[in-house]
Amino acid sequence: MRIVEYKYPTVGEKNKERLAVCLGFFDGVHKGHRALIRDTVSEARLRGLVPAVFTFPQETLGLKRGVPRLYTTEEKLGIMAELGIEVVYLADFASVSGLSPREFVCDVLVGDIGAELALSGEDFRFGHRASGDSTMLAALMSECGRAALIHKMERCEVGEGSVEISATLIRESLARGDVRTAALMLGAPYTLRSSVVHGRGFGRTWGYPTLNTEVREGCPLATGVYHTEVKAGERLYTGLTNVGSCPTFGERAIHAETYLIDFEGELYGDEVEIRFLDYIRGERKFDTPEDLRREIEKNVAEIIKGRDI
Repeated sequence: MRIVEYKYPTVGEKNKERLAVCLGFFDGVHKGHRALIRDTVSEARLRGLVPAVFTFPQETLGLKRGVPRLYTTEEKLGIMAELGIEVVYLADFASVSGLSPREFVCDVLVGDIGAELALSGEDFRFGHRASGDSTMLAALMSECGRAALIHKMERCEVGEGSVEISATLIRESLARGDVRTAALMLGAPYTLRSSVVHGRGFGRTWGYPTLNTEVREGCPLATGVYHTEVKAGERLYTGLTNVGSCPTFGERAIHAETYLIDFEGELYGDEVEIRFLDYIRGERKFDTPEDLRREIEKNVAEIIKGRDI
């Protein structure tokens, strides 16, 4: 997948490719986003176009104070590549945020990028002070002799009702440890990707060696113990993951410690994917390390029993 850092006005040659361009911020690349991206890839193939995305770096979310990022820019782009996107325009927000809706469509999408087809969700907003909406996008693309397809909001069955999927609802679910609901809306388990680093080695001394991985600042996931699935290389392992500060042994910065069931070996320096399947309990300080060991033993037994049913 090719990444193009876009800043308006462009300096140099305009794009000569004919693109089907999917528009949005795509934090989390949730189930609704995935449907839109898959449709972009499908329409591009039907029309002889290149499937592309126009989006912003995750750091742009920092413009909204206190809003945590579901994924990093690299993680977001990785999911888009897996879904079949070939080109991503990673735009400088400041350079395009003051444009009128007409300038954005005619000068940026059609003029600079070469969009033959634009796709967005029905809640898409663009232009100065978000003055453009999906209806205006379709009208302006038509004026330019191009086309647009607008997707309805995806819904998800949660509890006894149905909700419109949004990154906000996903963050709220993760913040209370409800990774099952988050997975329903994401279309896949919430995942942390990080390299394995050296820890303090306490788990190894009593039979539960753990993988230590960093948790980036602003991650919305609640602290606590989770049933996880861990991808290391090409293999998948069942895991028990604690996200938190490990208060029993003296608090540290928030990080993840994962015990892999049926694993032997070393993974220091390797990148792993930790997929969060279920919330087991909150993190707490035990009176003694032995009390913690017994609790881990109990949690592992519960996971194995559930896995083998």
